[in-house]
Amino acid sequence: MKRRITAPREVLSELREDFSLCGKCKLCQAVMAQQCEEPRFWRNCPSGTRFRYEAYYASGKLEIARCLDLVEIEPDDRMRHALYTCMLCGSCEDRCYPVKQMHPLWVIQLLREQAVQDGWAPMEQFSEMLDNIEKTDNPYGVPARKRVEWEDGLDIKNALDEKVEYLLFVGDDYGVFPELAPRMKAVAKVLRAGGVEFGTLGTAEVSSGSALLMIGDRDYFETVAAANTEKIEESGAGKVITADPHAYTVLKEEYAKAIDIEVYHFSEIAAGLIDEGKLKLANEVKVKAVYHDPCRLGRRQGVFEAPRKVLEAMPGLELLEFERNLKNSLCCGGGGSVFFWEPEYVRWVTNERLFEADSVGAEAIVTSCPICVRMFESAASEGKYKLDVYDLAEVIEKAL
Repeated sequence: MKRRITAPREVLSELREDFSLCGKCKLCQAVMAQQCEEPRFWRNCPSGTRFRYEAYYASGKLEIARCLDLVEIEPDDRMRHALYTCMLCGSCEDRCYPVKQMHPLWVIQLLREQAVQDGWAPMEQFSEMLDNIEKTDNPYGVPARKRVEWEDGLDIKNALDEKVEYLLFVGDDYGVFPELAPRMKAVAKVLRAGGVEFGTLGTAEVSSGSALLMIGDRDYFETVAAANTEKIEESGAGKVITADPHAYTVLKEEYAKAIDIEVYHFSEIAAGLIDEGKLKLANEVKVKAVYHDPCRLGRRQGVFEAPRKVLEAMPGLELLEFERNLKNSLCCGGGGSVFFWEPEYVRWVTNERLFEADSVGAEAIVTSCPICVRMFESAASEGKYKLDVYDLAEVIEKAL
């Protein structure tokens, strides 16, 4: 029998009850209003709020799925745009499921997979990303030898050559962008300071496949996933740490269904090390910082407490909260692989989050996702909002 590569594949028709029974109650469009006082921040669906048309909200995309299932409509450009401007942030799912027990986020994800299979997905928008993965095993076209340069001077073990307790999975972004390399170094330095024995796959690590899953190209995803799962098993490490929530989600939801691994986000490990007294936070980090919950780490995986425990233990740091925080958190603009083709819309979403940070009196944003860091730093560089941007590991390193 052929071995399964990742989690069992689902198809859109399996969620027919979900997309057929949507009553258009509009819960998917907003936050939990009781937890958010300012009316400006009540809407929480990025695409619906930006384009103001029913098809751009989850309820509209469920209607698209229903009509396609009944062969009542044919795909067109407006439908493609509505489907692929969704940032897959999961806010709709968080509003809908507790009340209606429906899964709008998963309908949208499987609708994208159906679009790819049926040939109407706008794959031309992602052609450069797809070519990059084909040529370099990375969505941004950076070859493996460049993606490991962040390790220079750290003497990190190669998990394929030496037995280690934890495998540190880097993910698609940290080894690619120069501004993220110091942040990835900080992850390694914090783990080392806490006595964690770890190594990486080095140049053998390829894309996690998260971007491919988000656009609906599951066949291609399983190709890169097979390469990673093979190397993870070869390393013999039963525990995997990553600081990238997109990789974290793929590792937990897909890889761990096929191979026997425990998966941890860096924030969970750091919080544990602080609790155990293995990390000594001695230096003051004097800043009024607001913590941004990455969609895939917070709503998707339920990791809300660990990053906050770390920041609350930080000497000198005043921790603030967004109006939209925890399960109400607004996407940074980097979800759903939308930034590969809709930069103006992405910037609009990111600027809305910066406005919100500024409105609560923050001097800095701290987050636990490399894509969020890039989105915020790029928008903040325009100078409208004077906010510093920190990766969680970066703040911990400052305090050590």
